[in-house]
Amino acid sequence: LANMTAPKQLIEKLQAESQPIEAAAPKSGNAAPDFEAECLSGNGQRSGEQLRLSDFRGRPIALQFGSYTCPVWRAQIHRFNEIYEELQKQLQFLIVYTREAHPEDGWQVEINHDQDVVYNQPTTINERAHIASTCLTRHGISTPVLLDDMDDSINKVYSGWPERLYLIDKDGIVRHRSVPGPFQMKAIETWYEALKEYATVST
Repeated sequence: LANMTAPKQLIEKLQAESQPIEAAAPKSGNAAPDFEAECLSGNGQRSGEQLRLSDFRGRPIALQFGSYTCPVWRAQIHRFNEIYEELQKQLQFLIVYTREAHPEDGWQVEINHDQDVVYNQPTTINERAHIASTCLTRHGISTPVLLDDMDDSINKVYSGWPERLYLIDKDGIVRHRSVPGPFQMKAIETWYEALKEYATVST
């Protein structure tokens, strides 16, 4: 990937913001906090339908956080799609679409210009939905997508930004949590192994 080094002042600001969120996020063995969010329709448009995490109690959940302008997450979408296709019958997959990692009016990176992924940070839920929909269409994502609200409420509970992976068991307990992103493929494969193992044990 292209150089993603941020100015020192911006890095310090992001670290200060993320540290308390990271410290409070649920760890393996903790109950997964409930949340409610609007889901996108199958064609990527706003549906108006609100879903709660607890709606899926009794079914294990593969929970993923990401945004289109994160080039690391974007580069991993193909693998995420493969995992979804393999295990979607055994687990409930959900993507929580968060605030943009590298917007044009923030910490932009060269590869986003090279790949024509150039957006300002959304200020409305419609703007966030539009970017998410474009991502889904371009990358053939079939995993259900939920929109974090403009206060980043779900991210603040789960420390999901800029990308993160969870496995939540059928009783609502966190069984796996990846390191915070951006991360390498090893973290995805570790998550995948946790999903497969749990799916096997619970069937």
